[in-house]
Amino acid sequence: MRLSAVLFLIFTIHLQSQEIQGVIFDVETQEPLFGVSVYYDGSSVGTITDEEGSFRIRLPYQNKAILVVSHLGYVTKKITNLPSGSTLRIGLEEEVESLDEVVLTSDPFSRKEKMEVFRLEFLGDTRGGRASEIINEEDIHLYFDSQDNTLTASSEKPVIIQNAYLGYRIHFDIDDFKIFFKSKSLERTDNIYQTLFDGTTRFYDTAKGDSKIVDRRQKAYLGSPRHFIRACWYGDFENQNFRLKKGSKNLKIFDLLEKRDDSEGDLREVRFLENQFVIYHRKKSNYRSTLKISEVDTTYIMDRYGNYVPFESMVFGGHMSSYRVGDMLPMDYGY
Repeated sequence: MRLSAVLFLIFTIHLQSQEIQGVIFDVETQEPLFGVSVYYDGSSVGTITDEEGSFRIRLPYQNKAILVVSHLGYVTKKITNLPSGSTLRIGLEEEVESLDEVVLTSDPFSRKEKMEVFRLEFLGDTRGGRASEIINEEDIHLYFDSQDNTLTASSEKPVIIQNAYLGYRIHFDIDDFKIFFKSKSLERTDNIYQTLFDGTTRFYDTAKGDSKIVDRRQKAYLGSPRHFIRACWYGDFENQNFRLKKGSKNLKIFDLLEKRDDSEGDLREVRFLENQFVIYHRKKSNYRSTLKISEVDTTYIMDRYGNYVPFESMVFGGHMSSYRVGDMLPMDYGY
């Protein structure tokens, strides 16, 4: 093994599909809950529970996606490290209603001004972002904190987005959304130094087979973070038109990863030996992305859909960091 390798991959075999079944019930009454939404985060794969609170959900391959269990009036539950082939019993707790806190510090901006910035940072200032519409803006709470110059967004209900460009209706549950400004201003140019948002998403396909939308989706996928992670999983950067550099040196596939012979599984372990490199995509002009690894010794588990854990210590910059909800594709895109 060459010491200059950036990635070291160990492949494990998981040939069965991932099918999850279970029962959802009220923790207090122990009664089954009907109509509960159960879906894989970031996908178009989901279902609802029947009158007995039962559900069954399946993806063709094992994955590291989060299973989201959501029902109006109950606390949303997120389940990781899902077992395969067993029946889950998932109890939901009723959501306790609370009055909004009274904020004593002044907010210098109008809702209209804040919403304009929120749309651009949440949906993206791209063709996909500009073609997207938030259906229920009235449910979004916005607050600018003058002490640390941050704009925060929250919503008790899922934010519903209709993306006419990529042909998806998206339900986005906001867990955290903040825009960090350098000064007490909503000016975006040279004033935003970071936008953080986290939440769960469910996609509904509204394209109805439109060939133009199919082409747009492919263009949005090429060079995306998910495309890159899938290329890592397959160990195929050259055919996916990615080019990587470390300083002035072009990195070849053999510099990046080492595969074992038993490389047919759904989940693969990855260990990065370098903490930063630059990514280019040959079919996209003005494309330059970066990847920073904050914990070099961490072992990552990647699946063929482009999911990976732990996701917190991999930070994409440049072109890849500009991806917002208006450019998102479901994790099961292409499968």
